[in-house]
Amino acid sequence: MSDGKKFKVLICDGMVSEGLAVFRTNESIEVLDQKGISREDLLKTIPDCEAVIVRSASTIDSEVIEAGKKLKVVARAGVGLDNVDIPAATKRGIVVMNTPTGNTTSAAEHTMALMLSMLRNVPQADATMRGGGWDRNKYTGREAFGKTLGVIGLGKIGRQVAQRAQGFEMKILGYDPFASKESAKKDGIDLVSLDELYERSDIITLHVPKTDDTLGMINKTSLAKMKKGAFLVNCARGPLIIEQDLVDAIDAGQLSGAAVDVYYEEPPKDSPLVGHPKVVTTPHLGASTEEAQINVGIMIAEQVIDALEDREVRNAANMPRLDPETRKEVGPFIRLADELGQFCAQLIKGNVEKIEIQCQGDITRFDVSPITVGALRGALSTVMPDTVNFVNAQFLAEMQGLKVESSSSSEATGFTNLVKVILTAGENTLSASGTIFEGQEISRIVGVDDYVIEARPYGNILAVRNKDQPGVVGLVGTVLAKNGINISDMSLGSNKAKKISLEIINVDRPVPAEVIKELKSNEPIIAARAITIR
Repeated sequence: MSDGKKFKVLICDGMVSEGLAVFRTNESIEVLDQKGISREDLLKTIPDCEAVIVRSASTIDSEVIEAGKKLKVVARAGVGLDNVDIPAATKRGIVVMNTPTGNTTSAAEHTMALMLSMLRNVPQADATMRGGGWDRNKYTGREAFGKTLGVIGLGKIGRQVAQRAQGFEMKILGYDPFASKESAKKDGIDLVSLDELYERSDIITLHVPKTDDTLGMINKTSLAKMKKGAFLVNCARGPLIIEQDLVDAIDAGQLSGAAVDVYYEEPPKDSPLVGHPKVVTTPHLGASTEEAQINVGIMIAEQVIDALEDREVRNAANMPRLDPETRKEVGPFIRLADELGQFCAQLIKGNVEKIEIQCQGDITRFDVSPITVGALRGALSTVMPDTVNFVNAQFLAEMQGLKVESSSSSEATGFTNLVKVILTAGENTLSASGTIFEGQEISRIVGVDDYVIEARPYGNILAVRNKDQPGVVGLVGTVLAKNGINISDMSLGSNKAKKISLEIINVDRPVPAEVIKELKSNEPIIAARAITIR
């Protein structure tokens, strides 16, 4: 830097020497390596720092972000960003970044290691040998050859697992709501429904993020659908599994065994999985290889330096790279497109095959391609929140085989500016239009399909379609109130021709599945869906 000023980079949870070396060989960087920093010291130190790097131990919440008056970058040396308040950082114009590809190979290889150890009873046999035993018959295993492997989640890790499994001549089934049959076929994967995957797979491996839809997805109901005697592997997220339900299924003989690297609570205190004779367990080692740690350390160091020195911003979770003028004019509409993408992806039924983005009005004076990226990031974030960002959204959409179309027009009927996102899933099409009213920074949904509406796409939402008749709004309000859910905002739209109304209701917390079920049990309610905009 020409003025000799240094950027202070606070490293909270440690970093490999190779990553530290990248910083220390750059004259513009002053490193504050404070592994194990306390919350109190973090709040004292952060006001003087331009960047902070964390792993999983430290939390960068709104209080820390507000204290960091000079902060330009919050970086996660890893994949998950659960410990970073992304909306608070975005509001301050702070870039939030991670390293979504640094440990892909390690996670895929660990999945294979667990699968093979589970099939061949390696940990149990090793324990017996260490105790002086020699019981060959007790630990007779199974071959991977010829078995059907069901891969749930076809992101980078899931596809790498499928690739490696083909080396064992396994048959591969896959399920992913954002993968096309064509892209899956290219990778040797037969794309099927989730129920079909459960029914046909000898071994099932999970590679999905923790979302409202995937939380507890492996439970009594799904386990009962699985092929009798199947095996389960989880190197993704612990809360995907109801642990006691899995153990009960193994004890009952529905499943032959399981292998897990992640747990509902970490470290696990009373997990029924740990110590079970038919469950192989490891302490969240998916990314724990020397190569992955070095890759992640070097990657995050280089990314932070580039961002601080106003060069390329890579793997940003909350903003694309824009010049100041474009950011001022187009930036709010990028966020709007992101919100519309999230909204549509959670409301449509079926596997999304096509995403169309239409930009209309004054904003088309600028390059609106970042708005398209915003919509892609929003839609894809509902199934891969830890992986997709504004930098890789286009690439991931292509990898999943999604058709992406965009168009722009200087005219916007009824509004100064309008963004419309259209998703297609088989025979189903869903669209949502939005705008930002002049002088305001608050996004508005102004149309859903052929409904005219004015709703705020933020936080927890309940979308209800119902017969257009008196008393339905009161019915919905009563059910929510009975379950302790408060309504903060509501917008109504009606279709007189179809005699069907649409309600978009902002609520104070996620609407549980049992409440959705209760709502749908009422005759006037046609459909109800819980949506979360992050």
